[in-house]
Order: sequence, then C-alpha cells, then structure tokens
Amino acid sequence: MTLHFIGIAGRAMGAVAIALRDAGHTVTGSDSEIYEPMQSELARAGILVLPYAEAHVHPGLDVVVAGRRVAADHPECREARRLGLPLLSFPAFLRQHLLARSRNLVVTGGVGKTTTTAMLAWVLDRAGLAPDFLIGGLALDFPHAARLGGSALTVIEGDEYAAGPDDPAPKFLHYPPHVVVVTNLLGDHPDLYADDRQLFEAFARLVRTIPAEGCLIVPSGDPAAMALARDAACPVVSVGEDAAANVPVTVRDRRPEGTTFELNEVLVRLPMTGAMNMRNAAMAMTAARCVGVDAGDAADALGSFRGLIDRQQAVDTGGCVLVRDKASHPASVTELAGALRQRYPRRRLVVAIQPRATGGRHWVYQRDLPAALAGFDVVVVAPPYEHKPPPGVAWHDTPFSIDVLVAAIAARGAALHVSPTVHDLPVLLASTIREGDVVLLLVREQFSAVGDAVVTALGCRPVSV
Repeated sequence: MTLHFIGIAGRAMGAVAIALRDAGHTVTGSDSEIYEPMQSELARAGILVLPYAEAHVHPGLDVVVAGRRVAADHPECREARRLGLPLLSFPAFLRQHLLARSRNLVVTGGVGKTTTTAMLAWVLDRAGLAPDFLIGGLALDFPHAARLGGSALTVIEGDEYAAGPDDPAPKFLHYPPHVVVVTNLLGDHPDLYADDRQLFEAFARLVRTIPAEGCLIVPSGDPAAMALARDAACPVVSVGEDAAANVPVTVRDRRPEGTTFELNEVLVRLPMTGAMNMRNAAMAMTAARCVGVDAGDAADALGSFRGLIDRQQAVDTGGCVLVRDKASHPASVTELAGALRQRYPRRRLVVAIQPRATGGRHWVYQRDLPAALAGFDVVVVAPPYEHKPPPGVAWHDTPFSIDVLVAAIAARGAALHVSPTVHDLPVLLASTIREGDVVLLLVREQFSAVGDAVVTALGCRPVSV
C-alpha cells in the first residue's frame, strides 16, 4: 500500500508508520512539531516528516491515516475527502487492514499497560511465536515500538482515549480481542470520562467483545477491574497477591537487583523492582499461557527483560543517580517511590516533577498528587502543563492551582523546592542534591531537552543495561 500519515510524529502513529515501512509499504508523513525520540526513530527508518500541506495528499494514495490530535477540518483531511480517499484513524486502519486476520492480545488499563505490553511481546517472541506488536513506548528488547508483518498473533496496547477527531470511540474498541489484560482502572482522561461510571462502561464494552473461547485477565486487588467479570462471556482470570486471586502471586524475595516471585509453581526472577512491575510480569505470563506458552519459558524470558526507554531508566554520576520516567498519574508516582526504595535502599529520594494540570482542582492530578509525593524525601516542583479540553468542552471543576498543590505538599513535611520554570530545573537540582541521592525526573515528553540538561548539570554518565 501507499500510505500518508497526518500527524506522524505521535508515538503510536510514528511507530505504526515505521512498522509498515519495514513491512514493505510506501509511507509518507506530515506534522507541525516533532520531538525525540520519535524524530530520530523516523529518520533512521528513512521517513521524512514534511510540514502540513494539501499537496501531500494525492490520488496515488491508498489510505490516509489521521492522528487523534489532527482536527477534522485539517487541510490535508479536507483534501483526502475531496479526492474520495479512505481517511481513517490509526486504530480503524489497524482493524481494517491488519487485526482482522490475527488473534489479538489487547493490554489495557490506567497505568502499567506499556510495560505489560512490552513484557508480553517479549515472552511470545522468545517462545518462537514471532508476534506482531504495538507498544506505547520504546522497549529495549526490540528495535522499534511496533512490528506489523502479518503474524497470526498481535500484542497491542489498547488505550481508552478517543481514536480520532472523526472517531470518538475508545481506541481499544477497534481491536478485536482474543485475550484482554486490564492492568487497573484509573481515571486519566477527564475530557472523555467525567466519572468512574463512564470509565467503567468503556472497559465493559471492550470486555463484551471477547469471544467465549478468549480470556479476560484482571488484577485481583482492583475492585473495579474485578467487577468487569460480570460483562465477560469468556473465562476470567484474576492475578494478584491477595486471597481473591485465582492465579496467586507469591513474593519470594525483593532485592535491589530485582524481584523474585512464584506464579503457577514457577519461580520468576524479574530484573526489575517494585510491586507494579511484578504484577505486570505476572499478568503478561498469564496472558502468554492463554496462547500456549509454557510458564517456565515465560519465566525465562522475563528474566532477561530489559525494560523501556524513559521508564525507570537510570544514569549514574558515581555520586548520585538520576532516574528518568514518563509517569504523570499519582498512582504511577506512588509505585515509582516504592520501586526506587527497593532498588536504592537507605538512599535519599528526590523527585523533580512537572505536574499535569489537566482536569481541574479536584481531579486526580491535583487531588492525589501530594500523597503520592509523600514517598520521597525531597520534592522539587516546576510549573504545570495541561492537555486542554477540546473546543466546547470544559473541565467539571475549578482550574488546577500550583499554589494549592505546593501548600498541600509542604503540609506533609517533605523538603520542598519550587522551580520558577521547567528550564530552571537543571540548575536548581544541581544545587539541591547531595552525594548519594537518587533523583527521579518526571517532566513532560516535549521537554526531553530539559532532561538532557539535567544529565549535563549533574555530570551523569549512562548506567550499563
């Protein structure tokens, strides 16, 4: 096929475009802004990112794929309609052209789904099943975030966000599932789901599409996720450390170099820390078993799993450690604190965060963040960023307040510093840290240059993986 991607620099859009180029299709793309690491990924794949222009859309195209942030009246979209070309969101494109021919393992949830998707793809790959996959990040065990070569099995990260401007359905409803993994149910998109009921119903709609011979995998410690069982016509497997789990996870050891646990009478030595990573691995193993992968083979694969770029990725000065991560949800921040306590015991934890202002003052990003940050010894806060609601949509709340957030953090007793701008973080951190500190950097993706400046300011060198 000859394909054109409008908004190609998005993580998922770029990954799909690269995978299709690798599979032999002709791919062009346009965008207004492009950031690392996608800029380098597209360049290495030989895909030139063009500025938006109607001329890029021509009768020789088989399909035009539009990103979810591309407006419905975008000039390139209008030109595609004028020419009568198929104009699809990328989830709709995947369904029509790829996923209808494979058994699909769909990994969903509020947080943890990217790591779980990467783990599951790695387990199936090591088992010799050569799956196609789409991961919402760059896994260190694969050259690209996606592979779409026509495999009989596809592992795909399923997002509950809208597929595109002309396609308000959740992305994951485009992915016909054989197995669905729900890592957790957490509110993350206030512009689409105003309350927990609406969010639950979106996931329930996905569960209802699982065939009777398929499988639903849920975490036993999440009551909302467990409640999805009543919408399933297929077997439901709950995974967790508590008594409610029908696939129990038993922790054997937690050490700085990783976590050892038992699942299905098989010992897993996971080279990652934190309770969430252990749960992710257990759910990936369980999903792999649904398509015939032996538990021992899955455990061996997870023992060599190297993780993802910008997920608990460390650089070391010899005096302090800088850990870069993409987390923004308070639930992820809480889990990160626990993972770092395990990995770096008896060391002072410093977090530098650019909060997310999306949703208003009583949404999770403000309401729950102070408690999540209480797991750190020192907190450095930069001005927030916000994903604005679409035209005609308003947050159901008063605006986010950085002053309220700072006061709530200070009331919990942590040592607190406020950075005037996100670009001041490197200098502020360099003057704040002590030898032996572990610094967690949580800044918006578009400010990856800030992360590089922090590395330079602290004199860090990469830790060998």
